[in-house]
Amino acid sequence: MASLRTTLALLLLSIAALPMAARAQDDADRTTLERARVAMETGQEQFNAGDYLGAATSFLAAYDARPFSAFLYNAGLAFERNAQLRRAIGLYQRYLEQEPDADDAAEVRGRIQRLQDAIGAAQATAGGSDSDGDSDPDGDGDSGTDADGDSDADADADADADADTDTEPAVAPPAGPLAMKSLLSVETQPSDARVTLRRDGEVVARGPSPFAETLDEGEYEISVEHADYRTVSRTMQVRPGKVYVAILEMSQGAFLGFLRLVTDPPGAQVFIDDRDAGPVGVTPFQAPLPTGPHHVWIEKPGYAALEADLEVEIGQDAVEELSLERVSHGRLRVIGNIPGASVFVDGERVGEVPFEGDVEAGEREVTVSADDMKDWEEEVTIARGQLTPIRVELNPAVSRSGAWVSLILGLGAAAGGTALYFLADNLSAELDADRAAGTLVSDDERILRGKLFAAGAYGGWGLAGLFGIISLYLFVRDPLPDSEGRAFEPRDWSFAPVFDGQRAGGVLRGTF
Repeated sequence: MASLRTTLALLLLSIAALPMAARAQDDADRTTLERARVAMETGQEQFNAGDYLGAATSFLAAYDARPFSAFLYNAGLAFERNAQLRRAIGLYQRYLEQEPDADDAAEVRGRIQRLQDAIGAAQATAGGSDSDGDSDPDGDGDSGTDADGDSDADADADADADADTDTEPAVAPPAGPLAMKSLLSVETQPSDARVTLRRDGEVVARGPSPFAETLDEGEYEISVEHADYRTVSRTMQVRPGKVYVAILEMSQGAFLGFLRLVTDPPGAQVFIDDRDAGPVGVTPFQAPLPTGPHHVWIEKPGYAALEADLEVEIGQDAVEELSLERVSHGRLRVIGNIPGASVFVDGERVGEVPFEGDVEAGEREVTVSADDMKDWEEEVTIARGQLTPIRVELNPAVSRSGAWVSLILGLGAAAGGTALYFLADNLSAELDADRAAGTLVSDDERILRGKLFAAGAYGGWGLAGLFGIISLYLFVRDPLPDSEGRAFEPRDWSFAPVFDGQRAGGVLRGTF
């Protein structure tokens, strides 16, 4: 297949090359055609549901948007089913005025005659009176009551009133189901191509593009000719009550259809046919694509990826509405003032600041720590499929060197005091022995020395107690603020790296 990007680029270039006035007109035409398409499909749904008056109103709204005869015919069918026979007659007559050479012209004239006969028979049965108060029995619209099914606001108001007052007899439909008309609109790039429409090998319509034709249900062949391009032919199946918009890019030789993708939630990236080529847009997504099968990927951070095979048909929109489900895990992002600080989740080291990674959803204990800094710790809720950002400001931890010095000095003083105590105790034992033997003299130098050892012991112990108190105080005392952090509300994740060149070597930090 020709590259999707090439196809789209050529289509956009060809559109951009048009004069601005012509482009504005084309945009207006596509807008009104889209309004007509939506009204037509709404009318078909109402008709199938038995809301014939609502269907008629929708078909007439489609005609207001784009005055194609198919809408008149379908509105006539709806009014006929709603037993508003004169309105049906008027609309069938207008259809014949626009399509005098239609293949089913004789059939429609026969239908008109049958409805008029039914009205006449009903009036005869009622003694010649007009059962719905209309003084125009032939339905030609001369009575001044909008019998021709006009689609303006007055006609719609009349239709609403007639829904309650019209008592015309219901008429049995012809053999077989009532098939609504469809509309085919063909646009080409360039626009001066010639379109030929065939059915069973016979030409049913021919004209320049942009081309529009009212069609019955069936299979048709579309041929498009242009002097500067090769002829392109394609078959398509027309179903009743549809508006088909076929777009042909002559330079590519391919009919284009529209792919519409809607996701809940929106904003998912869309990849078509070639995943490696990158996304072609985000949902809600709409783009013209060559008709045929396409493979798409739908991806959004925090949600399970989806894949689907879609068929883009000629003249129709391929519409997919998808619901995305969140993944079972979440993501944690931690930034802070200390690059390289360790990040722990439930006691397990998962990385370092700046950190972003997948974490099991639920309540998690998050800790950020660094050398010579106070730890930050908090219980954080990790949400499924969402990012939980945390910003941490680690503050310095208090130096405990003074406490350790005091502790060591205190231990030394205690050890010295204890040693002096044992020395003093030994001297005291010697002096007691000499005193008992009667050999101790009053000026024995050991007496003074023992007193000094004892005083030193008590002094050492006192000094050890003082150093112990100082050490305990220094260990307990903490005048510096604790580390701070904040866990923000979970959000859909997207990470925008920011380069901080003011730090040595530069670091990558996240912003949120």
